[in-house]
Amino acid sequence: MKILIIEDEKPAARQLERLLQRSEEFEGSIHGPLESIAQTVDHLREHSNYDLILMDIHLADGPSFEIFESVDPSTPIIFCTAYDQYALEAFKLNSIDYLLKPIEPADLDRALQKYKKLHAQRQTPELSAAEILKALQKPKEESKSYKERFMIKLGDRIISRETREVQFFYSAEKASFLQDQDGRSYPIEYSLDQVEASVPNRDFFRINRKYLIRFEAIREMHSYSGSRIKLHLMHCDDDDILVSRDRTAEFKHWLDS
Repeated sequence: MKILIIEDEKPAARQLERLLQRSEEFEGSIHGPLESIAQTVDHLREHSNYDLILMDIHLADGPSFEIFESVDPSTPIIFCTAYDQYALEAFKLNSIDYLLKPIEPADLDRALQKYKKLHAQRQTPELSAAEILKALQKPKEESKSYKERFMIKLGDRIISRETREVQFFYSAEKASFLQDQDGRSYPIEYSLDQVEASVPNRDFFRINRKYLIRFEAIREMHSYSGSRIKLHLMHCDDDDILVSRDRTAEFKHWLDS
């Protein structure tokens, strides 16, 4: 199996290579990583004899779908993305799969098994790579309803906070909390994964395992070692908030959208 990796984050590319090398489902050669749209287009024009491509949704110079405006490779593609699983559920096709970052070994094995099964049956994609990527770029808010408020239990009282009032959600000591615009924190009966799936992606971003933030909550941003970003949030005493390395490129795209 000849695999090409297209990924602009070097740590993520190295991790993907390690996962492939350790996978019992993989035997062959690994090529790349290619880091940009321009580099990928030039490469695929000259080299198209790959069995499988592992491609990040967002590259250094823009979204991956722009690649297919210049080339249309017939090679099956597995997308690597930080989009939430719920938003991608409709795009699980027989011929194209996705890996949700951070990538787990079992998920990679599943995707490789799917590819090998399709390859053995000589099946072709139901949709082109360009169609899938363009669909992934479309807002999901029109077809999905989101929580408008969160109910909060305080002793024997129950109060509510509108989602639009929330600056960020966070986890601490095995519990989850929301913090409003006035800097007041309240416990909520949801995990951050559940909250992330219930609020609009355009308004909130999961920067790491601990924080799900609104853009307006950001007081300052600073460059940090390893191409990472350090944040200072409004009404927050935590001075060590880092955007996860695997989510940095996606975070930059979210800021610019």
